[in-house]
Order: sequence, then C-alpha cells, then structure tokens
Amino acid sequence: MVLVRQVPIDLWKSVFICGEDWLVNALLESFVIHFRALLDFFYPPANVKNDDVLAGDYFDDSEAREKIRPQLSEALSRAKTRVHKEIAHLTYARLDVTPEKKGWAFIELANEMKNVMEIFLRGVPNTRLGSRWPKQ
Repeated sequence: MVLVRQVPIDLWKSVFICGEDWLVNALLESFVIHFRALLDFFYPPANVKNDDVLAGDYFDDSEAREKIRPQLSEALSRAKTRVHKEIAHLTYARLDVTPEKKGWAFIELANEMKNVMEIFLRGVPNTRLGSRWPKQ
C-alpha cells in the first residue's frame, strides 16, 4: 500500500495508458506472444511440460512428424530468441536493443509460419483434425 501512495496516479496513467505508442506496443506484443505459442507448438523448447500441446501430439509417432517438419529457419530462430529476450521475459539483453533493431519483420515471419502450418496440415492425419479443417 505504501508504494501505491508514493507513486502519483498521473504517472501510472502516462506510462501505461497514455504513452504515444501504447496501441502499437499492445498489437506488437499480441502478435509476438501468439507467434511464440506457434513456434513452441511446432518447435518445442527443451523444457516442455506434460500438459503442453505440441504438433507431434497429432501424429502416431514422432518420426512421422519429424520427417515432414521443416528445419527451423534462421528468421524463425532469430524471432524465437527475440521473443524470449525482448518481450516474454524481463532480461538485461533487451537494454542492448537499439531503436534501429527493434522492428519486427511481420510479413516475413507470418509467411514463414504459414509455410510451417501448411506443411503440418498436409502431413497430419485427417482423423486428428476437427471438422472445420479442410481435408488435405
């Protein structure tokens, strides 16, 4: 409670609500966090939990999934690192990111992810997909 009394409400409003880039930041974070979820679905991290849903869960064996999954591209690999270091976790590494390097190649990343998703949909057994997914 003491901390709240010491910080003026106007400061909180200016930092979290009225900053000039708040909407851009919100949209960026939304894209990047959802992108991270897809990356972890298709390219699971080392610390997978038992209840994590993974692309491999849709195949009878992991070898079948590995055969069709494309290698993690350089662009997706860089994006995965950036998501973790600059958005999802509080790190000192984010302090080293210059304004010139803060941009995200949305179209390139979306196209690469679309490719990974299309390969997955072509390879996954139709019986594992819901009725709203077109038969491949």
